[in-house]
Amino acid sequence: MSKGISVNTSGINETLAMFEKLSNEAEGTMKQCVYKGAGVVADTMRQNVEALKTQSNNKRTDVRYLYEYEKQALIDSMGVAPIKGGDDTNTKVGFDGYYETKSGKRHNIQMLANSVNSGTSFMKKQPFINATKRKSESPCVGAMQKQLDKAIEKVTK
Repeated sequence: MSKGISVNTSGINETLAMFEKLSNEAEGTMKQCVYKGAGVVADTMRQNVEALKTQSNNKRTDVRYLYEYEKQALIDSMGVAPIKGGDDTNTKVGFDGYYETKSGKRHNIQMLANSVNSGTSFMKKQPFINATKRKSESPCVGAMQKQLDKAIEKVTK
């Protein structure tokens, strides 16, 4: 006859209750974490847009920098998309809408952002989106982790 193994189960009910509570609050917690991370990315992008070189005169040259009103349009149209939950909680930081030139023509703001970031035959390259990704990645992850740790600590107390 073999001897049975004894398992000490003290505290298991409390542990299960904690896991259930964490599970119930997971979507809200993840949205809070993503919101904190998106805020870090948005702040970094705003700083990078504000640092873009501009050209104040409207004199056409072969290759130019951004005009002041174009830079202001980028600043005004930048934002964070609504956070989507579910299996994959995410959001986007970027530009939305149109801007108007001095002549009254409307242009897509996303095309302007891409033109500035990548450069064109008429606009000098200023890779602010690439710089935002590099600069904000680590602080974004840190902010999200800090928010997650706060939420876990709140539930486990």
